[in-house]
Amino acid sequence: MEVKKFYKDRYQRKNFVRLCFNDFEFSIVEQIAKDKRKSKATALREFILDKEIKIKKDIQLTDRSGVYYELHKIGVNINQIAKKMNTDLESFLSGNGEEFAYLMEEIFEYIEYIKNRIN
Repeated sequence: MEVKKFYKDRYQRKNFVRLCFNDFEFSIVEQIAKDKRKSKATALREFILDKEIKIKKDIQLTDRSGVYYELHKIGVNINQIAKKMNTDLESFLSGNGEEFAYLMEEIFEYIEYIKNRIN
């Protein structure tokens, strides 16, 4: 007959530390755990055990996903401009470039938006 072991006996983590946080501090802990997609205990353990640099890099990658999305949208707009110019070149060359100017203005707005998010 097998004796069921307690959690602390099954794993090497037998020492417990109780921490108290105010609401703001706890929200930071929750955000780190959410960004790492790990439990709060695991995220804190990694942070405390000199792995905070790795955590910060992972969080930065998560934050950059929005920037990559915006850059993708700019790329799509540029491709639309190129396609429009190539398929309707006669109209563009005849002076009807208002749509082109509008699309370029939209691209520059996206670029400024991304610059502001990065800084």
